[in-house]
Amino acid sequence: MIAGARPLALVLLVFGSGRAWAGEDSDALAKFGLIGSWAVDCHAPPSFTNPFQTFVPSNYGEPTRQLLVGNPEFDGITTIYGVFRITDDRLRLSFEQNGIAVTVLLVKDKDRIRPLESTTGDGHTVVSGGIVQRNGQETTWLQKCQG
Repeated sequence: MIAGARPLALVLLVFGSGRAWAGEDSDALAKFGLIGSWAVDCHAPPSFTNPFQTFVPSNYGEPTRQLLVGNPEFDGITTIYGVFRITDDRLRLSFEQNGIAVTVLLVKDKDRIRPLESTTGDGHTVVSGGIVQRNGQETTWLQKCQG
């Protein structure tokens, strides 16, 4: 397993407002409907099997993504960049995880999202065709949480 794969896998379990934000990346997140919180079960507490991801636009810089799994070693906020809305149901975005650039292609189905593809800046394919490469399982759908 690659170094840092567990935290990266948590991020890839991945996984709005119509308001116009200051930057193109925030605008793309809003138009895709990604702004807000997402989890496997919005009513259960954050955990490794129920990661909460919250996408926040910015009026003055880059948007951010907060990951909560209930463990301070893995919980945190990271800047999102390179956001590109490919279609109404597909969005590509990048961020850094443990000092490594990660690019994810998300697919959306109504009020749920999941990673379809994911690669790291050091050349590893983490998810391909919605399948996590290290274990052969489908990526998990995250539901949009209310509020």
